[in-house]
Amino acid sequence: MRSAGSKMILADHKLLRQINRANILKIILDNGLIPRTELSKLSGLNQSTISRIVKDLIKEQLVYEENQTEIYNKVGRKPVNLKLNPRAQIFGIIDVTLSKTTLSICDLYGNVLERQEVISLVGEAEKFFSSCANTIRSMASLHSEHLYGVGVSVPGVVRYSEGYLYLVRKLKWKNVDIRGIVSREVGCKVFVENDARAGALAELWFSEKTRNLNNFVFVLVCNGVGTGIVMNRTLYRGTHSMSGQFHADMIKIDDKWEDLSGEYTWENNSSDLGIVVRYSDYTGENRGGDVEEETQRIINLARQGDYSAIRALQETARFLGVGIARINNSLDPERIIIGGKIVQVWDIIFPELIKQVEKQTPYQVVPVRDLIIPSSFIWAPFDGIRAMLLHNLFGVSIIIHYES
Repeated sequence: MRSAGSKMILADHKLLRQINRANILKIILDNGLIPRTELSKLSGLNQSTISRIVKDLIKEQLVYEENQTEIYNKVGRKPVNLKLNPRAQIFGIIDVTLSKTTLSICDLYGNVLERQEVISLVGEAEKFFSSCANTIRSMASLHSEHLYGVGVSVPGVVRYSEGYLYLVRKLKWKNVDIRGIVSREVGCKVFVENDARAGALAELWFSEKTRNLNNFVFVLVCNGVGTGIVMNRTLYRGTHSMSGQFHADMIKIDDKWEDLSGEYTWENNSSDLGIVVRYSDYTGENRGGDVEEETQRIINLARQGDYSAIRALQETARFLGVGIARINNSLDPERIIIGGKIVQVWDIIFPELIKQVEKQTPYQVVPVRDLIIPSSFIWAPFDGIRAMLLHNLFGVSIIIHYES
């Protein structure tokens, strides 16, 4: 008779195989093209274990062998290199912002094969997501590869485990079963995540800046402000998926208390919306209807030396700095990474931002100006959705980290 202990050992062995498989896939993904011998060095696994895993991966068509004879001498044995097969699967992305939603079909390296943009529909969330899913299915049908899954990024409160949206106040979406709606149309796995948490996942999986970090916070500045928290190299979602809800009713800036309740929240003052509103106030121009497009226009003007544009960005950065100081004082992370359009003008915003953070940091164990860095991604939530899908495809429920 088999004991409970032996069942535990078998379960542990199965998990260990999954972890090793995920580790190998992640190393191949990160390196692009890698010899088997290098896999052993980076993973710490012996050659026989690697051979078994690689054999299975080749059989699954996730990995293939490729010779790079041109970079080696003709004398001697030609090395066999391993590479992830980008077209082993394709996946869909529904990337929602408050003004527009981008629908994409991508390969495993994130190359966009098909892309469409639609207006984010205020209200009628079920109708909207059903339409988006139908479009994804139509775009995927143009390719012979299997649609592995669809990832959805939403600027709202999301329960990841159920793919359920609690609320996007500005779009008037509430209590929406996004996973259920989308999966009925596409017939594959569906993952739903908050945009800022997706951005944090992108930083964790793909950024060199976080390679040696255990704890960091990703701050996404867009039409609003959201945060994704990573603890012990794991994305933290909270007991009820409510993590990262940093809001302030009153903040102190330049030694004066300011009431930011109601529509005048810290988020509105620190976001792209804040930039657009300030620029309109400074110039007397009517505000553009699309906050994303108007923000980019103001950034471009600032790059050309426009005084009002620079002033709007710097004032927004001051308010952003106050909230970042609160995050730093509350969580004490190793880094705070800022993402969004605003990092395009990092040289303009950083001096004002850091001035406020320094003012409101009671004791600096290390210089706070070294803790706050810009994201290297153009739009981190997109890469975060890809990470989420790869995470599931690789077949293990934890994030793998290896020493390079």
